[in-house]
Amino acid sequence: MSITALYVLCRWVHFASALQIFGLALFVGWIAPPALRRSLETQTRMLLGASLALCAFSSWLMVALQAGQMGDGWQDFFSPEVWLAVMQTTFGEAWRLQLIFSSLLLITPLFAPNIRRFLFIFISALLLITLAHTGHASAEQGISGIAHRVNNGIHLLSGGFWFGGLLPFWLCVRQLSSTDKAFAMQAVIRYSRWGHLAVALVIVTGIGNSAWILGRWPLAFDSIYQRGLWSKILLVATMIAIALYNRYYVVRSMGQNRQRALTLLAGNAIVEWILALLVLLAVSFFATQPPI
Repeated sequence: MSITALYVLCRWVHFASALQIFGLALFVGWIAPPALRRSLETQTRMLLGASLALCAFSSWLMVALQAGQMGDGWQDFFSPEVWLAVMQTTFGEAWRLQLIFSSLLLITPLFAPNIRRFLFIFISALLLITLAHTGHASAEQGISGIAHRVNNGIHLLSGGFWFGGLLPFWLCVRQLSSTDKAFAMQAVIRYSRWGHLAVALVIVTGIGNSAWILGRWPLAFDSIYQRGLWSKILLVATMIAIALYNRYYVVRSMGQNRQRALTLLAGNAIVEWILALLVLLAVSFFATQPPI
């Protein structure tokens, strides 16, 4: 595998794990009612642990991969001197915070429950905000550059809420068929309501990012960057269609066939989560291409 291909995969893993941590932390620590939080933490322990490990590992691996891309390939991938040189670049200055925050998240489980939940939300939010300062958004200077990075930060935070909340949402939907379902229903309703805002922000800020980077409609289909952007647009549009179908058809059909509706809700949540992973893979690829 080439350094470039591994860089794309590593970028995908890092963004996906960071978004998953934030969305999961927000769902458990804020969306879910207090009586449900301990149960959700137990059920999502493996997911959180895997996400924390992948996020920390990929943040360090990205430095070595960037060194290989800047230097002479695999030879400089293993060179600490080139790693240090990478950390002096614009990328490195922004990425230092990724290394710090992803490492801090690893020790967050050691704190008491309420402190731990707050720290997971706070540190993972900082992780996403600093991610907004990497990539094409970091190239602009001045007021426009600041506005672009703020927009990109909102895009990542709202996307993290949507994507990262899907698996705990799925767990709550599965509990709706049990006798003890009141708290799970509260979580499902809250996630659905706030999800409207999150999806709207994803759309608006996504359009804003494209406008800042391209400055025109993405109609040059001979451009790898723009073809990748369209793949993202189509995948996100599919996710939105599924979310609207869930909210305005499946939920309303519960009175007629509750079990079928719950099965559809749970299944569609998994489909959305898989589509979101494909969105992130597409972005991880085309974001490494010239934005022309």
